[in-house]
Amino acid sequence: MEIGKPAHTWQLSFDGDWPTSVAFLGGSRKLAAGSRDGRIFIWDLPETPPESQEKDIPPDVAPVRQLIGHENGITHLIATDDGKTLISSSLDRTIRIWDVNAEATGKDEVILDKPARERRSRRKPAAEKKAILEAPGVSVETVGSQHTLEGHKDWIKALGISADGRRLISGDDGCRTIVWELQTRKQIASWHGHERVWVSSTALTPDGMTAFVGEFAGRRSSFDVPAAQARLWNADTGEMTSDLLKIWTPKVKDEDRVDSYGYGREWGKLLKRGLVCAQFSPDGTLLAVGQGGETDKGQVHLVNVESGKIERTVSGHQTGACDVRFSADGKLVLSSGRDTVVRVCQVTDGKEIATLGKARGGQFKDWFYGIAISPDEQSVAAADIAGLIQVWRLNS
Repeated sequence: MEIGKPAHTWQLSFDGDWPTSVAFLGGSRKLAAGSRDGRIFIWDLPETPPESQEKDIPPDVAPVRQLIGHENGITHLIATDDGKTLISSSLDRTIRIWDVNAEATGKDEVILDKPARERRSRRKPAAEKKAILEAPGVSVETVGSQHTLEGHKDWIKALGISADGRRLISGDDGCRTIVWELQTRKQIASWHGHERVWVSSTALTPDGMTAFVGEFAGRRSSFDVPAAQARLWNADTGEMTSDLLKIWTPKVKDEDRVDSYGYGREWGKLLKRGLVCAQFSPDGTLLAVGQGGETDKGQVHLVNVESGKIERTVSGHQTGACDVRFSADGKLVLSSGRDTVVRVCQVTDGKEIATLGKARGGQFKDWFYGIAISPDEQSVAAADIAGLIQVWRLNS
């Protein structure tokens, strides 16, 4: 990945309940995004962007397709390397697999730019204001999912894929983790984690043989702090291979690792409000995990997979990180957070070499909930809960 002079090239409208996830489909000009109201749209971005209708705001184009099927919020989107298959997880307890190029089954009219319409209609005469606000939406093709994976009984909060594209891993609010074989759509392994917590993040090594699972639950009272977890598992058998928190907090006694207030203070220093995002490096030697929200500085730990030790801590997002990604060569780690910024840091020394976006004020403003890197590594996209999909060209 080469970082030149990043340019903010697109700001796509996605009005409604906030966007949570984004994925490029085979290149930098086709992408999908999902939201908390269960909608998934696909955009085909023209090679030459149109002129923006608003000063100092990148251009916007309408989506061309809507994927119909989920009945609750989208939590994650993952695309295969060829861009032909999209995988989505949802609060409706299912994972759906989509053929991106499937023949459309219908059409619909959608409105995705309500805030922009309201801005344009300000101080306009009544008739003109009404015309702006009640103008027709955009027409999109609709298509259903190809397959549905069922096995979770609670909201699916975490989803990951092995770099070879053979396996998926998912985790839910009941602390159930499932490893799936993508081609056959069958479960390989399944296990239940710690009591009284939920799965907050999952990841698979490039070969799909080792799984990371982060678990977390909110503080119930000052003296009732369910023990968060960060563990490595054998993805074939569901057997735990490494308890990372035992490595990170060696002075804590085993009998104190359940629900003690004292232990909560120890793991809280490292996990903050839970490890909400995770990804293995392309060579499988490092694991990046991001500290979750409502913390002063959500950072990203880089963990040596063999030793389980934290090699260094990088980045830092005001009130929490949201997502993390490695570059294809493993030299850079990108993270997004509640400060509406994507930070690009060097893996070797943690130095921040670029930022995408501008901070808007932290948790009570907007977040960059999910990020994606295009397969050619020329573009980065972020799901902005302000109702937007932001896209940057890294080397303008």
